[in-house]
Order: sequence, then C-alpha cells, then structure tokens
Amino acid sequence: MTDLQNSTSTTGKNKLVVDRENTVPFLLRMFWQQGAHHRPEDYTPDHLPTENEIQLYTWKDATLKEIANLIKEVNFESTRSNARISFKLVYIDNLRGKYAFKDLGTVYNMTSTSDDDINLDDARFVIGDFLDVGVFHGVPPRVPERRGSILKDRNRDRDRARNSYRNVGNERRDRDRERDRNNDRRDDRRDGSFRDRRR
Repeated sequence: MTDLQNSTSTTGKNKLVVDRENTVPFLLRMFWQQGAHHRPEDYTPDHLPTENEIQLYTWKDATLKEIANLIKEVNFESTRSNARISFKLVYIDNLRGKYAFKDLGTVYNMTSTSDDDINLDDARFVIGDFLDVGVFHGVPPRVPERRGSILKDRNRDRDRARNSYRNVGNERRDRDRERDRNNDRRDDRRDGSFRDRRR
C-alpha cells in the first residue's frame, strides 16, 4: 500500500477524508471572472485565461465552501453579502483533444446549500485539472419551471373564483325554491281553511 493510500480514507457515504497532516497538498489553479464563466475555447494547451488567476494549495477532500472561503481572502468581489460563487471543473477531453467543462455547484454567501459539501474528489478532480470560477451578484435567475407553476397558480385561483360564483348562484336558486315551496304551502293552507268555512 502506498503512502497516499495510507493517508486517505472514506466515510460511510464514500466521502474521501485526507490525513492533511501527513499528506502533501497540491497546487490548484483557478481562473475567475466577474458576472460570467469563461468559455471552453478560452482554454487551450497554448493559452490559459491567466488575467484573473488564483492559486492555492489544497487537498482532494477540500469542499466548494472551503475553496470559496479561500477565494474571499484574495478576491473582494466575492465577499459581498449577495455574492454567489459558481464552480466549473476544467479538464482535458482526451477523445476530442481539448478542454471541457463540468458544472460542480454554487456557493452562496447569504445561505447554505448541499453544494457547499461537494469536494474535489466528488467531482472526480485529477491533479492538473483547473477550476473556472464565476462570481455573480444579486438574486439568482429564476428557475424556468417557475413560470409554469405561476400559471398553474393563476389557473387554480381562477377555477376557485368560478366555483365560488357558481356556489353563490346555487345558493340563490336554493333560497328561491325554498321560498316558492313555502308560498305554495301557505296558499294550500289558505284554500283549505276557506273551504272549511264555506261548509
């Protein structure tokens, strides 16, 4: 068994745990952009988007939340309360011979999500891969399905309104029918009493 295998283990959920005291960290290169991610074509064997590069030493069990906190130490834009930091894995697609992207997750400053606990090993990160980081501000875009749910809510409210109008109409008709029956009974009683007096 190698030293690397001796210094790592997995939990019951197959989460990698690195013995950081006995494991040498590796260099992680990240390339960030404000308001957008880079494009895959920005990465070539001869050129990398090094204009905004962050380098740090870490381990394969480092989570996106941990990496985001390290980014905040050197990147002011990512420290704003409404910031969200989006991560993509950049790796070589051996079949196509060029770099490709894989979405990893997003860390929010205002709230916690399950993405916070995703680590590099979960993403099948290989030493030599990069991270492309997009720093965004403001409310995240709405999920496309939300429009459908809004329409469903409107249709449901409309149906409820229609049903309520129908119920109002039914109640009025029931009251009218009951009034007519009472009037008929009253007339019958009057006719009966009139016939009795004539006898």
